[in-house]
Amino acid sequence: MRLSLFNRLQLRPTAPALSMLRSSISLVQNAGYKIYSKPKKVARKIPVSPPSLLPANTHPIIYITDQLKKDLDPTGWRRKLFERSSDICVKPGDVIRVLFRGESRDAFTGTIMGIKRAGLDTSVRLRSEVAQVGIELSVKVYSTSVENFEFISRATKRARRAKLYYLRPDERK
Repeated sequence: MRLSLFNRLQLRPTAPALSMLRSSISLVQNAGYKIYSKPKKVARKIPVSPPSLLPANTHPIIYITDQLKKDLDPTGWRRKLFERSSDICVKPGDVIRVLFRGESRDAFTGTIMGIKRAGLDTSVRLRSEVAQVGIELSVKVYSTSVENFEFISRATKRARRAKLYYLRPDERK
């Protein structure tokens, strides 16, 4: 007999009956058998997320991108230099000089072969010739290793291509 049987019959077990029931349960458990009962349902607490640090109605990726642009380009000059709608926008065929940070303060001057506009990943491919050897360099505009871009000259004619790969010599000759 179990306690649940007493509950089903709505009988009140007497103290000797309860002690006998408990001793029989302990004998069964000592013999190596386990008495299973239904597990009690525990109310699950739903965790509450902390309030958002973003301003209301703001997409997180756009917000982070804007913050990074402010940190990497506080004056907005790089953005203006490589944005199509800007007055001082550089185009393929223009000549610019890139100054790099560091102890050596290297500089690279070259013709813009192409501009890849992709937000923070905007990059420029420059080509220069040194001792009849062509050198191409791809530079990320918002890179922390780039200190400054200096505009040298505009192209003599407007380029009719977005990527000036024809500046490379023909390998078939």
